[in-house]
Amino acid sequence: MPVKLREAKTRRPVFTDEVLSLFRELEAWPLRRRRQQEYIAKSKRLAALLDLTSEWWTMNHVHNTDPPCGPKEGVARVDWVTCREMRERLLEATRPQRNEPADQPEKLV
Repeated sequence: MPVKLREAKTRRPVFTDEVLSLFRELEAWPLRRRRQQEYIAKSKRLAALLDLTSEWWTMNHVHNTDPPCGPKEGVARVDWVTCREMRERLLEATRPQRNEPADQPEKLV
């Protein structure tokens, strides 16, 4: 029987429609309204769906665009890096693909 002699490639995460729509909604939320209970509840829900609850409790979120704070070896910094990596993946997943039709039709010149 054949045996795989190489390590399996890491796969990009597959996000549910709920995760992607919640991420888009939180990204569009105005900064001045991000202290509202509704926003906080949705932020916590997104963290739970992404299995980032412990990161959420250290005040790190995938929709946070602030620079890291604290010492490099601190828990908050490690959590910030984890959230930032997940944010990049989410942004990539929500970015329109090239083969998808654009929102606006192209103008012929």
